[in-house]
Amino acid sequence: MESPVFGDDTSHLLPATSDNMSDSGNFDSVLELMTKAGANRPLPEAVMMMIPEAWQDNDNLSETKKAFYEYNSCVMEPWDGPAMVAFTDGRYIGATLDRNGLRPSRYYVTKDDHVLVSSEIGVCNDLPDMDVVVKHRLEPGKMFLVDFESQKIIPDNEIKEKIASQ
Repeated sequence: MESPVFGDDTSHLLPATSDNMSDSGNFDSVLELMTKAGANRPLPEAVMMMIPEAWQDNDNLSETKKAFYEYNSCVMEPWDGPAMVAFTDGRYIGATLDRNGLRPSRYYVTKDDHVLVSSEIGVCNDLPDMDVVVKHRLEPGKMFLVDFESQKIIPDNEIKEKIASQ
């Protein structure tokens, strides 16, 4: 690891996980380490590494994505669920569902460009259907991502192909 902030003192950042922290706390620590403290990976890439979609024996994935997941499986074990994980770094905000898909996760996009992501349907009972442009569920292993810089929702395949091809 190297860091312009920590210089040669990156060893002080380890261990990133602890038996004294919750699973969520450990996840947050590893994600922060990967995106800020040393590896400086883009947030969507770090999330793809930590919670990969089911890639082995998956004929629906491109060879590029399979290669990305295979390579990164040597770097770290997958953080298997059941979990729907929400994340943000100021540029991106998103959510991903573990590859087993045992937790429900739904998202709505409204006419006025609001995005609602929840583990339950009907969280916003007072949201009129006529105000909803998109109503969908997050599928196992998929990522929902909003890029504030480009001001758009990036489809799962687009962001993953871009990251995997770098």
